Amino acid sequence: MQKGEGRLFNDNRFNTDVSGNSLLRLVNIKGSNQLIINGDTLTQWKYVIPSGNQAPPASDGTKWFPENGGLGSTFTIPRQFLKNGKAFVCTDNYAYQAARDSIAFNVEEKANRPMDYYILWGDFITAEKVERVMEVPRDVTAPARPGYFKIRLLNIADRIKPGLDPTEDLSKPLTLAYADGTPVSTQTSNVDVRQYSPYIEVPYGTYQFKVLTPAGTEVSNSRGNSTEQTNVIDPATSQLITATQGIPHTVVTGLTYAPVRAYKPGGIYTIVVAPNIVKQPYYLADFPGETVSLNQNVFRVVADISEPENMNYYRMQGVHALPGEGQVSFRVNGNKLGNAAYGAHTDYSIYIQGKTTVDAVNAKGTVLASLSLDAAANLNYTAWLYKKPDGKPAIALVNNNLSGAFYFGYDAGSGQDGQYSQLKHNYPFHKRFLNLCADLPYATFTAANGQPLGGAAQNLAPGQVPVHLPYDMSGQAAQAYQIMAFRSSPTVLPGNWITAIPVLKNSDFIAKPEHYTRPVKPVQEPGVYTVALIGQLAGAGDQQAKMIIVKHTK
Repeated sequence: MQKGEGRLFNDNRFNTDVSGNSLLRLVNIKGSNQLIINGDTLTQWKYVIPSGNQAPPASDGTKWFPENGGLGSTFTIPRQFLKNGKAFVCTDNYAYQAARDSIAFNVEEKANRPMDYYILWGDFITAEKVERVMEVPRDVTAPARPGYFKIRLLNIADRIKPGLDPTEDLSKPLTLAYADGTPVSTQTSNVDVRQYSPYIEVPYGTYQFKVLTPAGTEVSNSRGNSTEQTNVIDPATSQLITATQGIPHTVVTGLTYAPVRAYKPGGIYTIVVAPNIVKQPYYLADFPGETVSLNQNVFRVVADISEPENMNYYRMQGVHALPGEGQVSFRVNGNKLGNAAYGAHTDYSIYIQGKTTVDAVNAKGTVLASLSLDAAANLNYTAWLYKKPDGKPAIALVNNNLSGAFYFGYDAGSGQDGQYSQLKHNYPFHKRFLNLCADLPYATFTAANGQPLGGAAQNLAPGQVPVHLPYDMSGQAAQAYQIMAFRSSPTVLPGNWITAIPVLKNSDFIAKPEHYTRPVKPVQEPGVYTVALIGQLAGAGDQQAKMIIVKHTK
């Protein structure tokens, strides 16, 4: 619609403008907020001086950046700005009390090859003069295997200028690893500085990828937040800090921040390590908790294509908790999911959503228990084989919430259901509890000395799966703890401690203690867990009741 002479009319003229996106993308590691292409200003060159303690309002939007008028973390260059496949790009920083930093460079589209231009801090924070822009090819072709995603490691770690406190040198070959420190692939290991690995294919799911140095120490992620206390690090080790008073300071957690997040089927990702500005404690502050800027190499996850919605696939694993039974095979719609010994679990497998039958089969081929469901896409299931109080085998199906999201503020008495108070932990320490012990009518799980762990850990009947606020949630600042099992009843909490059941310790939630090579060791590891009580109270040997831990994130 066009406006003319006080009225609106339709503009039906044929549009001859070149439209659509090119294959060229800007990846704004530096955090510049202004963009000019071929002399055309695409952003809003304006800032508002804050008044008092009030933060300045957001800038007006533009055609290309309608939300706030500023360049974001990634931007695909529109094809209309290319002339013979080329364009001249200039980025800058324009904000209240911020230093200007103009970076100009040429981009070129070559032979239909997608290309990223990483815009970097350079010698603003690096010890040597380095290139401000790095050209990196990008893959946009789908993974060859259904239900998989692609991922690679890009190492742009440079030596950092000395700051308030000396930072560890991370400008060295780096390796992509899973949460327990196991390298993801030889192809994504020992990637040298200013180099990138090939893409590899990994089954979709929820992962806590880490980046490791040759010494096995970790590189921090750049996206921590104050809510979870993941935004302040120790300069010398890049580890998380919870206590900031005193000189010298003490690293309390032994943990290095790496988010737990979903990687979608069909997705393509680059984990890039590059210098950035993070936070460290301000040890001379008047008040505890004050911070000051810190320059350090950190990693972030960049989606190389728009993350696809998962409308087709779900994941499932099986856990063998049936006492007295040897190895069990789990099958999904007649196809083998995997084998599991008593007290162990299978790996996850990927399936297409829809009508599903899960069977647990013994070594003789006899179906011990079966369960049917309409499996939904984008969910994570665990099938627990256990013995019911009547002695018959059964399968308890649990839908694991791996998103880190939860409701807060539920109050049944007032009618508040918490739907407008939704929070999310990107660094979750979430634990769910199950009673799979047939001769224990009610089980309650507690911390040391019977301290409660929440309603979803109380008075659980065999096979009962709590669904309301089912996770006990702690944090990276947690102190050493224990988990105990009690014989309880609806009118008695926590009940009687079952001394024959070994107590779980916080260290049991660390997969490979040897992965942590620094002097300070963590209390626990992040992730989404289930603690299940299995076996028989009167059992002997391996059949004796005990608690097992299954970690659902990798």
